[in-house]
Amino acid sequence: MLKFLAGSVAAVAIFVSGAVANAQTLKMWGPEQITEPLVAELWNGIKADFEKANPGVKVEFMPPTGTISNGAVQSAIQSDVGPDVILTNSGIGRISIVRNAKQVMPLTEQYEKRGWKNQIYPWLYAELKGQFGGEVYEVPDGLDALGIWYHKDLFAQAGWKVPATWKEFETLLTAIDAKGLQPIAIGPRTTGSAGHLLGNLLQSASGKETIGKALRKEIAWDDPKVAAGAVRLQKLVEAGFIKKEMAGLDLDGASRLWFNKRAAMFVAGPWFTANARKAGYDLVNAGYAPMPSDIPGEAMPTGGVGWSWLVPVNSKQPDLAMKWIDFMLSDPVMKKRAQAPASTMIYPRELTGIEPPTPVLKEIFAAAAAGVGYNPSVYLPATVLDTYFQVIQGLISGQVTGEAGMKQIQAKMAEAK
Repeated sequence: MLKFLAGSVAAVAIFVSGAVANAQTLKMWGPEQITEPLVAELWNGIKADFEKANPGVKVEFMPPTGTISNGAVQSAIQSDVGPDVILTNSGIGRISIVRNAKQVMPLTEQYEKRGWKNQIYPWLYAELKGQFGGEVYEVPDGLDALGIWYHKDLFAQAGWKVPATWKEFETLLTAIDAKGLQPIAIGPRTTGSAGHLLGNLLQSASGKETIGKALRKEIAWDDPKVAAGAVRLQKLVEAGFIKKEMAGLDLDGASRLWFNKRAAMFVAGPWFTANARKAGYDLVNAGYAPMPSDIPGEAMPTGGVGWSWLVPVNSKQPDLAMKWIDFMLSDPVMKKRAQAPASTMIYPRELTGIEPPTPVLKEIFAAAAAGVGYNPSVYLPATVLDTYFQVIQGLISGQVTGEAGMKQIQAKMAEAK
C-alpha cells in the first residue's frame, strides 16, 4: 500500500511539474487607460478570450509608466522583468529610437509568414516598408485622424458651422472671438498636442503631397510652399485667435478649457473620447470636422500610425507575443474593440458591419474615409522632433516667426540621416 501511494505521489509530482513547465505568462505593456472602467472591462475580456484560446497561458498587464518619448518603454525593455510585447504610441520618429538602439525585433518575416501584411491597409503596409529600408519593426494597432472638435450646442445656438474653406474659417474665428470665447485651445507643453495643431495647419495650407515631400526631404521645410502652415499659426496668434498664454498649458489644461466650454474648438483625434469620458463631458454634444483648406480636396484629417505592437529583443515569450498579435489582428477582436464603448481609434484595416459606440467616432471615421494627411510628429526623424516642438512653442508664445521657425526645422532636417 505504501509503495502504491509513493508511486502515486511521484506521478502527481511529475504531472504538476510538467504543468508548471508548460505554464506560460505573457507580460503585456499597456494599454495606457487600463484604470478607466470601460477600458479595463474591454481589455480584461480580451485577456480572458486569449487565455481561453491558449490553455495554460496567463496574460499579465503592465500598466505603462510612460512612452518611448519619455524613455519609459526603453527602461522597461532593459529591465529583467520587462514586457514580452508592448503596445505604445508610435510613428517612425518614435520607432526609430528603439530600432536604432536595437531594443525591438524586426517583424518583416512575420508579416509574410503570419499574413499580417494582408490584415492592414495596403497603403499602410507600403508606408511601413518604406521607412527602414524594407524592414518593419511595428504592427499597427490603431491609426490617428486629427481634426477639429467643437461643441454642437454652442455652434447651433450661434448659427456657426465649421466651413470648407480657410477664408470662411477665419470669419468663423472672428465671430467666436467676438462672443468672448477662446476660438482654439491648445496645450503645447504636451508635445503631441502642439504637433496636432501645426500638422493640421500644414495640411490645410500646403496639402498632403507637399508635406509628404518635405518629410521625404524632397522639398525644404523653409520653402514657402511648406512654411505656409507655420506662417498661418503665427497669424492666428497675432490675431488673438490662439492666446499667447496657452504656451504654458499642457494637454490636460487645454482640454479643461474646451470641456468647460471656454474654448470653442480643439484639435484632437479619436482618442479624445477617453479624455472626454474622464472629464464627464457628454460625447453626444461633440462634433468633428477636418481643418478647412482653400486647396480642393485637402480638407482632411492628419494622422499616421498612432499605436503599435512591438516585441522587445529580450522578450521571454517571443512566440507567444506573435500569437498575441495574431489574436489582436483577428476579425472578432477588432470588431469587439471597434464597437465597445471604450473604442478610441481608427483600426488599421477596414471593418464592415460595425456601428461606432459614439456619434463623434462615426463622424471621424467618415472624415477619414477619403484619406488622411501627415501628422509630422510621427514621421519626422527623432533628431528633429525636439526642434519641431520647440518651434511650435515659440510660434504660440510669439517668440519666433513662421519663416524663422521653419528654417530651424530645415537645418535639423539637413543634419538628419
